[in-house]
Amino acid sequence: MGVALANLLPPILGESGIAFIRAESTLRVLAEVGVLLLLFDVGLEADLRAFARVGGSSLLVAVLGVLVPLGLGWAAAHWALPGSPALVHVFIGATLSATSVGITARVLQDLALTQSQEGRIIVGAAILDDVLGLVVLAIVTSPTTTAAEGGVGLSGLAIAGIFLRAVLFLGLTVALGHVLSNPIVRLVARTGHPEVMLVVGLGLCFTLAYVAELIGLADIIGAFAAGLLLDPYGKGVRTREEDATLAELLHPLASLLVPLFFVVMGFQVQLGSLANPTALGFGGLLLVCAMAGKLACGLGVLERGLNRLAIAIGMVPRGEVGLIFAGIGTRLTLEGQPLLSPSLFSAVILMVLVTTLVAPIGLRWAFSSHWQPGNPEPRGDHNIPLA
Repeated sequence: MGVALANLLPPILGESGIAFIRAESTLRVLAEVGVLLLLFDVGLEADLRAFARVGGSSLLVAVLGVLVPLGLGWAAAHWALPGSPALVHVFIGATLSATSVGITARVLQDLALTQSQEGRIIVGAAILDDVLGLVVLAIVTSPTTTAAEGGVGLSGLAIAGIFLRAVLFLGLTVALGHVLSNPIVRLVARTGHPEVMLVVGLGLCFTLAYVAELIGLADIIGAFAAGLLLDPYGKGVRTREEDATLAELLHPLASLLVPLFFVVMGFQVQLGSLANPTALGFGGLLLVCAMAGKLACGLGVLERGLNRLAIAIGMVPRGEVGLIFAGIGTRLTLEGQPLLSPSLFSAVILMVLVTTLVAPIGLRWAFSSHWQPGNPEPRGDHNIPLA
C-alpha cells in the first residue's frame, strides 16, 4: 500500500505533498517505534530451547543462509557499483542475508508441517539466521564501521570487537532472562493489574534498544533482546493463567504501528527510478543473487531423505527483516549522503517484494511435489495436489 500510494498520489497531492510525507519526522518516529515492537514481539515468540533442538542441519543451513547471500550481494554490488563506497557493497550484501521467519512459519503452520522434520529445520534455521543477520547488521551499522569507512578502513580486530559486543549483549540478556523473568512477572502480579505487564514490557523494550545504540549496536537488537529477557522460552509471559499474555496485550498497539512502518518504508520507493535500465538491471541482479544465495542453504542439510529443496525455499523470503535492513540503509549516512540512494533503495525493495511473494508459493509446491512418506500430510483445505 505504501508503494502504491507513493506512486499513484503525486498527480493529486503533487510532488511536494509526497515529499512532505516522506520527510515527516512524526511518521518516521512512529514507524521506528513500530519496528521496535515488531522485533520485541519476535523475541517474545522465540523459544531458546528450540536452539538446542535444531541440531547441526539448522546451524549449517543458517550459516550458509547468511554467508552465501552476503558474499553474492557484495560481489554483485562491487561489480555493478564500482564507484560506490565499500560500505555500500557490504550493506547490500547484508540486506540479502536476511530471512523472514514469520512468513515461513505461517506457511508451515497453514500446511500443518511445523512439526515435520523439514519444518523444524526450517524454523530453527530461520531463527538462527535472524540472530546472525542482526549481528551482521550490528557490524555494518556500527559507528566504528562508518567512521572507518570514511577514513583508514575497518580492521579485522574492529569487526571482531563489534561481533563480540553483539554476542555478549545477547548472551547477557538471555542469562538475565533466566534470573529476572519470573521475579518480574511476580512483581507485576502483586499490583493486581495484568495490564501493567505491557508497561513493563514496553519500558524494557525501549530501554534495551537505547542501551544497544549506546554500545554501538542497532536498536532493533535491543528490542529483540528485551523479548528474550522477558520470555526466554516463548511460552507466553502472563501474570496469571486466566490473564492475557504480554504478546496479546501488545497486539493492539503493534497492529497500528507495525503496518505503519511498512507503509512508511513503501513510501520511500520511487518506481520511476526503476525506469532507469541501470537501476532495474541492478534490482534483477540482486534478485538472482538473493534466490541463489538462499537456495544454496539446502547443501547444509545433513540428514538423508529430507526435502532439501523445500528447506532451501523456506529460507528465501526477506519480508519484514529485509525491509528493516533497507530502511536502516536510508537513515544511515556516509559523508552526508544516505547509504542507499533512492534508486538503490528501490532496487533492494524490488528484491524484498519478489522473494516475499514467491517463497510461500514455492514452499507449497516443493512440499506437494516432493512428498516424503514419513511426514504428516498437509491439510486438504488448501487444495494442494500430492504427487
